[in-house]
Amino acid sequence: MIPDYQTMSPPELPQVGSWLERLRVHHGLEEARRALLALVKRYPEEAGLQELLAWHDPMWWSPIEFGGLRLERRGPQHFDFVWSVMLDRDFSANLKQIPPDLTPRDLLHVLTQDQSGLIPQHRAIHWVVFLGDQPIGLSMFVNIHFKNRTAEQIMGLLPGFDNSFNVGDAYCASLLFAYNTLGLNKVQGMIYGANAKTALLQERLGFQREGVLRQAVWDPEQDRYEDLIQISLLRSEFERNRVLQRFIGRETRPELLMQRREWPRFPLQESRE
Repeated sequence: MIPDYQTMSPPELPQVGSWLERLRVHHGLEEARRALLALVKRYPEEAGLQELLAWHDPMWWSPIEFGGLRLERRGPQHFDFVWSVMLDRDFSANLKQIPPDLTPRDLLHVLTQDQSGLIPQHRAIHWVVFLGDQPIGLSMFVNIHFKNRTAEQIMGLLPGFDNSFNVGDAYCASLLFAYNTLGLNKVQGMIYGANAKTALLQERLGFQREGVLRQAVWDPEQDRYEDLIQISLLRSEFERNRVLQRFIGRETRPELLMQRREWPRFPLQESRE
């Protein structure tokens, strides 16, 4: 049942947010945006509604094309590929964001939430990486923290597609989105010690190794504790890194990625923890 907002007093933002999420899931982004536009027109002085409208901009769901790759917002339409990635335990184990015990029904629910969720509410955005019409990997930012302007990046391209050009394009597209579109200051990575070659690759792209968290996670498949290698890249380091900037300079850059934006440190009145 759709709430009746035909009142003189403005609605509570959390209630509106929950209503819009149901609309996005069941009726799509356009229906949610139309409903929100009607509320903004009725209550033009309400800053919270204006902010909600900014996070319903279609740009957050638009594919990102950079170099030879395309990043599509992950959703139910990508079920077959994500399920196949999940079944490849050697590959998916390093992505950390795909629990090994998901059922197909669970995964479909996760993908629906990935696609419909607002970034400041879910503190994450997930993409499937395409080369032409072929899905070749996953890229995501999780634990997005607008107060500190930080996020954790997780990315993996399938073997056979993880050449330097694809990896460079995927990192450049993702990092431009992080520093410009999301306005972040620091991108972090937490890499399993057994996958140290990924840390070395990212160090060649300008990431700095901050340390090692010894025996930080339990690996049930290997029946042992794993170290985590902690790396990061500041926006200032990204901007002066020759390797990354050379990749960026040789490609047509979408306006979405090149326009620097700033967002409130507590978007949509998120928790101030």
